[in-house]
Amino acid sequence: MKALYQKIRALNGKNYGLYKSLAEKSWDFGDFVLEFLHVQGDPFAPASRVLLKTNLQKLGYAPVWGSSFERRLALSDFLLRRLSAVVQEHFPEKNAPVAIENPGPEMLVRNSLWVDNGDLRVCLQVRLPGEGRKIESEAAAEILTMVLPDLVSASLYNDSSRAAQLEAHYGVLADRVEILAELDKRGLCAFVPDGAVLPRASGLSEAPLKDAVPFVAPPEMAVTLEICGREIRGMGIPRGVTVITGGAFHGKSTLLQALTRSVFPHVPGDGREGIVVDETALRVGVEDGRSVRATDLSIFVRDLPGGVSTKDFTTLSASGSTSEAANLLEAIEADSRTFLIDEDSSAVNFLIRDIRVRKLLGDDREPLIPLTDRIRAIAQAGYSFILVAGACGDYLDLADNIVVMANYKAECAKSTKPAESAEANFAPPAPRAFADYMQPLQKSVRPASAVERQVKVKLAGDSLLQIGFLVSDTSRLNTLVDKSQRLGAGFLLLNLLQNAASNADSMANDSVSAAASKVCESIRNVGFRNLPQGLSREMSLPREVDIACAAFRLREGR
Repeated sequence: MKALYQKIRALNGKNYGLYKSLAEKSWDFGDFVLEFLHVQGDPFAPASRVLLKTNLQKLGYAPVWGSSFERRLALSDFLLRRLSAVVQEHFPEKNAPVAIENPGPEMLVRNSLWVDNGDLRVCLQVRLPGEGRKIESEAAAEILTMVLPDLVSASLYNDSSRAAQLEAHYGVLADRVEILAELDKRGLCAFVPDGAVLPRASGLSEAPLKDAVPFVAPPEMAVTLEICGREIRGMGIPRGVTVITGGAFHGKSTLLQALTRSVFPHVPGDGREGIVVDETALRVGVEDGRSVRATDLSIFVRDLPGGVSTKDFTTLSASGSTSEAANLLEAIEADSRTFLIDEDSSAVNFLIRDIRVRKLLGDDREPLIPLTDRIRAIAQAGYSFILVAGACGDYLDLADNIVVMANYKAECAKSTKPAESAEANFAPPAPRAFADYMQPLQKSVRPASAVERQVKVKLAGDSLLQIGFLVSDTSRLNTLVDKSQRLGAGFLLLNLLQNAASNADSMANDSVSAAASKVCESIRNVGFRNLPQGLSREMSLPREVDIACAAFRLREGR
């Protein structure tokens, strides 16, 4: 620390660009080592990025906290929230001199703070002060050698007063592992415990609604699981077709949204921390204008007028029903086994086909085949649907289970599902080889301007992902929960695209989802540090299925 202080003081009044000399070596802070990952070019440029590294034992944590993925995730998430709270308390203003990611309620692998191999790594943003183009060394020395150590001391060292909170964090993950195993043994695709709080405080908040009606499982679907030495009662949703129905504003979509977000574990106190759903589950809906490339839609769309085949369908702007058909089939290709559908965000002509229109037009003049005609066949092939239907009553006759939401209370209705048809055969689409699928896009994986040295990953707005000259609209990928996860998907896609170009032989037999799975497994073990540019921006780890679906939406942007 003293060496860094002396170095900064020696730069006083000199050209701002000399701050970059701080990145030439690591700086010893006693328990921590500080490195500069990026040094801003002027006082008004995006903040510098620093990395703090230490050993868990120096912070007072037992080695057991680095022994499993669940323990590493629990500790990393817990410490990030503590550090974020301390930083915001000290610097509540915008453009603060020190900043770090403020995580949402999901517990994710984040590069802002991660534990691996017994070490802890923290990435923070630091605004280096300057007077015009001159270095203000006194202010810089205070931030780097006084403020940063104080923030670390107040948040990252082991504190016995917070031991119960840390154990509760880990308890959520330990419970989740056992519940997922129980779902598999019992043939369930989701579990909602009694007492869960589903509604949020508002449409703009992820905080639980105060005085909300707690969830209680209807007796017909209630299951009791023995988890971590105690019993938990709740609603078990069996595999197959489950319809959630009820009147408007009675909690149908609220239940589906809670299931959608519960593909990730939630922090204690969120209200949804005990909800567990098949971790491959994906929300499927309409997506007007999305790009579709080389996708077989023939199970839902017959050949189009003019003899246009739908077995290898490509468009830069899909219609509502075509986009939803592509979303479902690509989700299957990406190894999703459970699909969450809300009629409010679906194309009507994808979901149902009115019997009078069917009689009038017949099949010759209507290329669309609605999901009602295919859902039982897909379910028989081992896939599950959880579908909100307040107006599409046809699904009540196709459901294995019907949940009625009334005043946020769940009830069961008797299913009238017909016997399975011997004709109902469904063959999942053959996975496309990653290298073959990505090869046509390789020419667009390059810096977007002559002054850029690297291929940049950017977000336009909240959801349009730009990778060099490629774009992917991820606005309807509901399980990419925040900007950091969308950026994570972008950097992982860039890595995979570059690998597909340089190591085509080794990836020749990988599907899109298999290629994504390999890189995700590596990051779960060691974090983002081995990924090129992996520490350059705040990012978190998406699921393999989300990365694959973002890849399916890639198109040339120019």
